[in-house]
Amino acid sequence: MVIIERDSSLERLRYLMESAKEGRGHLVAIVGPAGVGKSTLAAAAQTVADPEGRVLWGACDDFAIAEPLGAVNDLARQVKWDMQSVLRRDGRLAAFSEAFSLFNNTATYNLIVIEDIQWADGATLDFIRYMGRRIRSSKILLLITARNDDTKSLSKLRHALADIPADRAERIEVLPFSESGVIQLAEAQALDGREIHRITGGNAFFVTELLRETKNSMPASVRDAVLTRASYLPSNGRDALNAVSIFPAGVGLAIVESVLKAGAILALDICIDYGLLRCMDGQYAFQHEIARQVIEQALPISRRRVLNTEALKALRCVENAPLAQLVHHAREANDIAAVCELAPLAAEQAASVSAHREAVRHYEAALTHASSLDANVRADLYERYAFECHLIGEIARAIVAQKSALALRISSGDRAKEGDGRRWLSRLSYLAGNRIDADQFGQEALSLLEPLGPSPELAMAYSNLSHLAMLASDVESASAFGNRALQMSEPLICDRPDILCHALNNVGSAIHWHDADSGRSYLARSLEIALANGFQDHAARTFTNRSWLELNQFPNRHAARFLADGISYCTEHDLDTWRDFMRGYLTEFLIQRGRWDEAQRIACSVVEGKTASALARYPSVIAFARIRTRRGIDAEDLLNEASQFLDAGMELQRLVPYASLMAERAWLGLGDRQAASTLLEKAQSMAPDPVYISEVLFWKYMLDGDVGLTATQGLAPPLRMLVTGEWQEAATVWQAADFPYESALALLAGDVDALYRALEIFGRLGADPVAEQIRDLIRRRSGRVAPRGPRASTKANAAGLTRREMDVLRLVELGKSNKEIGNLLFVTAKTVDHHISAILSKLNAKSRGQAAALARTAGLYDQ
Repeated sequence: MVIIERDSSLERLRYLMESAKEGRGHLVAIVGPAGVGKSTLAAAAQTVADPEGRVLWGACDDFAIAEPLGAVNDLARQVKWDMQSVLRRDGRLAAFSEAFSLFNNTATYNLIVIEDIQWADGATLDFIRYMGRRIRSSKILLLITARNDDTKSLSKLRHALADIPADRAERIEVLPFSESGVIQLAEAQALDGREIHRITGGNAFFVTELLRETKNSMPASVRDAVLTRASYLPSNGRDALNAVSIFPAGVGLAIVESVLKAGAILALDICIDYGLLRCMDGQYAFQHEIARQVIEQALPISRRRVLNTEALKALRCVENAPLAQLVHHAREANDIAAVCELAPLAAEQAASVSAHREAVRHYEAALTHASSLDANVRADLYERYAFECHLIGEIARAIVAQKSALALRISSGDRAKEGDGRRWLSRLSYLAGNRIDADQFGQEALSLLEPLGPSPELAMAYSNLSHLAMLASDVESASAFGNRALQMSEPLICDRPDILCHALNNVGSAIHWHDADSGRSYLARSLEIALANGFQDHAARTFTNRSWLELNQFPNRHAARFLADGISYCTEHDLDTWRDFMRGYLTEFLIQRGRWDEAQRIACSVVEGKTASALARYPSVIAFARIRTRRGIDAEDLLNEASQFLDAGMELQRLVPYASLMAERAWLGLGDRQAASTLLEKAQSMAPDPVYISEVLFWKYMLDGDVGLTATQGLAPPLRMLVTGEWQEAATVWQAADFPYESALALLAGDVDALYRALEIFGRLGADPVAEQIRDLIRRRSGRVAPRGPRASTKANAAGLTRREMDVLRLVELGKSNKEIGNLLFVTAKTVDHHISAILSKLNAKSRGQAAALARTAGLYDQ
C-alpha cells in the first residue's frame, strides 16, 4: 500500500523509537477504520527504525473464536521461546513476566508490533495492558493496530489501554487520504482521482486496490475490485487463492498442499506475483484481510465446506495445532462431531489462561450441536458453560444453562449431581439479586444431599448455606453451617481445598462482626488457598469480602490496598462481576476521601456497562446516586433501581448504604424523614452489633439528634465525639482520616466561624445543596451574607470549566453521543451541544476528540 500524508505520524514514531533506545518505553495505538492503512504505517515505522534495533511482529486473527494469546505466540516463536510450557507449568502471570523480560532486549531497543487487536482474545488484551503498565523504563516501543469503526472494536481498544499511564501511551489516528492526495496518486495512471476519492472516501486500501486496476474501469465496490483482480489468475492460482482464504491466520505450505493435493507451490507463487498473497516466515497470507474476506465469502458454501474439511484433516496431523483454529475449521466444515469433540477442549484451554469470554463461545459452539450426545455429557457441558458465563457477569445466561443441566441430572436419576446443581442455582440466583430463589435452591440442595451421607457435594451445600447466612448477617447460622463444611472438607473425608477455601471465607466474613482479627485470619487463609490453587472465583470473593470488612472499619485506610489488589486480580483474570462489584466499593472509598469526580467516573462506567449484573451494579448505583444527591442533581432513576434490588432481598449489606442515603436525602429536605428513620431502625435491628454500622448511626444522629444507643463506647471515635458534644474533636479526627464531608458536617454543630470552614469544604467538594443551607444558617445566626463567588468546581478547574461541563467532557471521553449524554445528565441534546461549544472554546479545541485528549493531557479529569 502506498504511503502519503503520514509524515507527522512517522516522525512521531521515529522520536519514540529514539526514546525507547534511551530506556523510555512507550505504547502507541495506531487506530482507524478497516483498510485505512494502519498496518502499512506500522510497517513503514520499521523502515525508518535504527537497523540495530530488534523488530518483533505478531497478529491477532479473525477466527470464529479468538485463539488465546495468538499474537503473543507469534512473538514467542520469533525469540525461540516456548511460552506454552511456561503457561502450563507456572500460569499466565509468570508467562507475562517472562515474556516482558525476553522482549525487553536491553542491548538495543525493541520495536514490537501487534496487529488487529479488534480480533484479540481477552488474554492478549491483558498482555498488552501488562506490558503497557511496565513499559515506562523499558527499551520497548509497542505498536498496536486497532479498528475504531465499530463498538466492539472500540471496546477492545479501551480494554487494551485501560490503566496504562497517560504519559506512556498515546493514539495515532490514521485518517483517510485527502482528495488532493488521491488525485496526486491517480495522475500517474491517468485515472480520475476525484471520482476515486468520492467512491472510496479516501480509504487507503480501497484507493490502492482501485489504482492497481489496469483496465481503467471503476468497480462499484472493493468487493468487485478484489474479485476482478482475482479473476485474472489462472485456474490453479485461483484455486490456491480460494484455499488460503479459509485460513484467517495464514497457512504453511504443507497444509496448502494437503488441501490442494498438487501444484501448490507454483500456484501460490502465481498469487504472490499478482500481488494478492504474501509469504512471511513460511506462512502464506493475503496482503489485506479485507481481500481475504471477500474471496472467502465469494466461495459457494459447498466448496467452502470441502476446503475446511481438508484443512481440519491436515491440521489434526500437526502437533500442538491451536485448538481455536481446529474449532474454526470444524465449524466452517459443518463437522458436528468434530465441533463437539474440539470445542470443549478449546474452552478449557481458553479458561486456563483467563480468556473466559472465548471459553463461553466455545461452549456455545459445542452446545449448539450437543443434542445427540449422552445426557450426562450434555449436563456437564451446560454446567461448565454456566460457570464461565457467571465469571464474565452473564448471570441470566448462566441460570438458563444451569437449569438445563439440572433437568438432565434429574432425568438421569443422579441425586448427588442434582443436589449440587441446585446448590449452584442457589449461588447464581443470589448473584442475580434474587434472595428468595437463592434460599429455596439452597435448602432443596441440602434436603437432597443429607440423606446420601458425607460427600463433597454435601460439604459445599453446607458452605453455601453458611454463605447465605453470612450475607443475611446471621452469624450463628453462618458459623454453624460453615464449621460443618470445614469438618467435612478435611483431607480424610474428601480432600477438597476449594470447599475449605469457600467455608473459611464465609466464617471469617461472619465472625468479623464480633472478632475482626479472627475474621481477618480466616479470610487471609482462604485467600492463600485460593491463590495457591488457582481458584479464581474464590480469590475474587475473598478480595471482595476483605475489602468490605476493611471499608467498614475506622479508619479504613487498609481498604485501599485490598480494593486495588482485588480489582487488579479480577481484571487480570477476566472476572467482570467481581471487578465491577469491587469498583462499587472503591467509589464509596473515594467518596469518603472527597474524590467525587473520580468516584463518579468509575460508578458511571459500571452503571452504564451492559454486562454488569444487578448485584455487581448495586454499590455503584448507590454511590452514583449519593454523588448526584450531594451535588443537587436528580437521582430518581438510580434510587428506583436501588429500591427494586433491595426489595429482591433485604440484607444488611444492601440496606445500610440505601438507608443512609435516604436519610441524607431526608436531611437535605429531599425525602420523607419518617420513612428514612424507619429504614435506619430496620438496619439497626438487623445488625449483629449496631456499633459496627457507623454510617447508619451517623445519619440517625444527623436526622434525629440521637443514635438510639444507651452506650457509645463501641462507636467509631469521631462519631462518639460528635454524639457526646465534642464536635471540634470529631471534625479534627475525621479530617485527619481524610473524611472531608463528614468533618464539615461535624462543624455544623459549631459557631459561625466553624460554619464558614464547613462552607469552604462543601464548596470545594461541589456539595451545593448543603452549602446553600449553611449560607442560610450563617445569615440567620450572624445577619451576614456568605459570599458565593465562582462555583468551587469552576475555581478548582485550571481551564475554567464548570462542574457540569466537566461531566459532559468525561462522557465525551467515554464515547457517548449528545443524546446519550443528555439522557445520563437529564438535559436535552441541544443543551449538551451548548456545553460542548463552551468546552471547545475554553480549551481552544477543534473537535470533541481533541477536547477530550487535551483534558486528559492537562490532568483535568483528576481535579
